[in-house]
Amino acid sequence: MDVRNMQGNPGIWEELSWADLSSAEKELWGTLGWRQDRWDGNDAPSSAEKDWRDLSPQEQAAAMNLGFTEDIWNSTEDE
Repeated sequence: MDVRNMQGNPGIWEELSWADLSSAEKELWGTLGWRQDRWDGNDAPSSAEKDWRDLSPQEQAAAMNLGFTEDIWNSTEDE
């Protein structure tokens, strides 16, 4: 498995532990500032609070590869 298709439902990520993520997914989330302790502790990095336009080009690319669009990113709150 490379990167799972969230099919427009970002909530799928909240159901997974860090250990459940593929290497590719860990790398993409890592670009967004997530690490195992943050993920499993639900301690969101600063990227989670940013609007899409405020993400770096690398962060936007990682988010897109994880299935986010600008609209989904901006309407998703980390819980």
